[in-house]
Amino acid sequence: MEIRQLVSFKEIVEQGSFSKAAQVLNYAQSSVTSHVRAIEEFYERPVFDRLGKRVVLNSFGEQLYHMVLPLLAGYDDLCALKQEVGEPAGPLRIGVPESTMLYRLSPVIKEYKLLYPGVDIIMQNSICPVMRRLLREGKLDMAILLDRVVEEDELVCRSIFDEPMCVVLPQEYPADELINSPAHAILYTEAGCCYREIFAQLLAKQGIETGNIIETASVEVIKQYLLCNLGVSFLPEVVVRKELEVGKLRAIPWKSIDPVRVQIVHHKDKWISPAMAEFIRLLEAASLAWE
Repeated sequence: MEIRQLVSFKEIVEQGSFSKAAQVLNYAQSSVTSHVRAIEEFYERPVFDRLGKRVVLNSFGEQLYHMVLPLLAGYDDLCALKQEVGEPAGPLRIGVPESTMLYRLSPVIKEYKLLYPGVDIIMQNSICPVMRRLLREGKLDMAILLDRVVEEDELVCRSIFDEPMCVVLPQEYPADELINSPAHAILYTEAGCCYREIFAQLLAKQGIETGNIIETASVEVIKQYLLCNLGVSFLPEVVVRKELEVGKLRAIPWKSIDPVRVQIVHHKDKWISPAMAEFIRLLEAASLAWE
């Protein structure tokens, strides 16, 4: 087998079809098909079930796919060695939660791209448990997590900033603290988000009813709903700072001995490429100026 055949196999799985994989890889569809045929001939068994016009991974294909992921991640690192001397270049895959991406990273990205235009920054917005899994599977080079510190044997974690969090109230909320207000929904971030869990615990501790819920993955949507007097939420203070300053929203600061932290995380066996090392350097320098 050849690396290109495994690359085609991985892309078919992730794109969901031979034709889409061929487009992404800039191959003729016949080339992608021949790559899969070579894999199946090598193993003397199929990797896909062909159900009419659909192709679906069979059990052997699933096993092969999960073994191919770290192999191809290592291959990317091998290719990146070419850039070890000289200016950082090539793809840099970073996982980032939405609030950090929107309100913390813009100056870092701007400076980084001015310095290293040859690096293709590929950012993926997701919740922390998903990003940890993607790091373990080799699908991300690094992640910037917004979470409480979680020790994992496979991952290296470096905390750089304790992110201030707060309970956010609309201007029309009938109290300066959380109360049972039937007119106001609980505005939750998506399940798996660490500060949703903190908010749920806080509500339970104060006996707040949670039968009226609105859930969304977007902190920007939550902020707009707060401005529309739809409910209350729990967010990083930086997300609503401008609205608090002009009096459009109100906030109750949250303090804990186990704070929510901005963390740089990567796999313990991940080679720190020049592109990755420079991004970490700029991010740590920028965090010193965060309030």
